[in-house]
Amino acid sequence: MPKAIKKRVEQKARKEDSINETVTDIRQKLKERQRMLVYSLLVAGGLILAVGSFFIYDKVMASKAQGLEYEGLKLFNGSGQAQVIAPQDRYKNALEKFKAAYAAKKSPFALLYIANSYYELGNYDEALKTLKDLTGRYSDPKVMSLAYYKMAMTYMRKGDAASALNTFNSLSSIKDSPLQDMALLESGRLLESMGKTEEAKGKYKELISKFPQSALVNAAKARLGN
Repeated sequence: MPKAIKKRVEQKARKEDSINETVTDIRQKLKERQRMLVYSLLVAGGLILAVGSFFIYDKVMASKAQGLEYEGLKLFNGSGQAQVIAPQDRYKNALEKFKAAYAAKKSPFALLYIANSYYELGNYDEALKTLKDLTGRYSDPKVMSLAYYKMAMTYMRKGDAASALNTFNSLSSIKDSPLQDMALLESGRLLESMGKTEEAKGKYKELISKFPQSALVNAAKARLGN
């Protein structure tokens, strides 16, 4: 075979080998991409399923929590069949319901009534602990107001007038609080009981000045002797 022909045959063979290698490489890459695509789809599908499952689970737990809160509230208020149960037993049972509700779905309502139940049971330390947890977790003015008011009343039950007064002061300083006027009135009464008459008058005057439309204005004026 002439050398030129032999050379062309060898070049052609090399080109064919190169093409075959390229085709094989492309096929392998395509297969790899297909595997990656399938893997990505599986991962995406798994994430979608996980997210969907989470929302379903969250909805179920929220519904369960609401049911438990409702049962706890009936026990706490002694409504319906709960009215025949002795108060201490009602509060104990209510406490368990609210704890179960909070475990199912955390909410300020459940936490507040856990504290209220402890308060009614005379367990003031646990009530305060729960209320402090509540104020540390939630910032809604209405929630904060109720928590601080109950906290102040709990300190008063414990005979800690100074802490109660500080708590009422914190309550009266909460912006948009629906209980600011109540906090001022209660602060005045507490100061009076501590013999701090002039400071008490200052609280009553502040209530009248800041909240002239409040239903508590007349009570404040009466304390001032007006």
